[in-house]
Amino acid sequence: MDATQQMDLSKEANNELVFSYLTLRNLIGFGGMLLPVVLAVLPARTSEYNGFEPSISDYFYTDRGDILVVMLCVIGTFLITYKGYTLTERALTFLAGVCGMGVAFVPTKKDCGDCGLSVHTGEGGILPSLNGTGWHFAFAAIFLLSLSFISIFYFTKTKEGEQKLKPDGRRTQKAKRNIVFITCGWIIIGSLAILGVYFIAGFDLKPFPMVYVFETVAVEAFGFAWLVKGQTLWPDGEHYLSRGIREMKQSFN
Repeated sequence: MDATQQMDLSKEANNELVFSYLTLRNLIGFGGMLLPVVLAVLPARTSEYNGFEPSISDYFYTDRGDILVVMLCVIGTFLITYKGYTLTERALTFLAGVCGMGVAFVPTKKDCGDCGLSVHTGEGGILPSLNGTGWHFAFAAIFLLSLSFISIFYFTKTKEGEQKLKPDGRRTQKAKRNIVFITCGWIIIGSLAILGVYFIAGFDLKPFPMVYVFETVAVEAFGFAWLVKGQTLWPDGEHYLSRGIREMKQSFN
């Protein structure tokens, strides 16, 4: 761990960077976890997949297309502006952010004759030369893989001398969070592997929305990892919500 990283961790521990770091992490996490849910609630058209679109990407061609694009762009922007502790972590979050926007702006196809509810029908996104499943899936896979690597290899880093166990033998909050980070990272990788096999083997489980389900599992795992990194769960010391309420009360006294 270099001197700059130690300095940032020290500032975070002393509340100098807590607001910006924790808030941005939580915004990324909440955005990721809400994305599949917001898209799936009360769609305006019928579906052959028990009310769901075949995949998250297919909501681009529905009345939820704008929601999909906006939310992916917001998440992508947050990731691009997120400053990790190391150059590699910053590069991975930047790559994930760019690829998240790539998923938004490079749809799986240009024309959709039966997608009259979509304002995007026949438009094909803003980068028509890249349209098609190849580029779209590449952006999606890199987006999720980058986030899985961040969760497994970078969220789990500890400060020099930090212990994993308390004197009584119980895990520290950081150790508990690390279990979540590793689990979420491998859930993302596992979901992508299952989808890879599904596509290569040419399975068709209609009306079960296989692709949507495992995309959602991967996205929820990514979002949950960032929420935990933002210390919404298993925080060190006083929870940021409790601290915010306490400080707000003090300001009125």
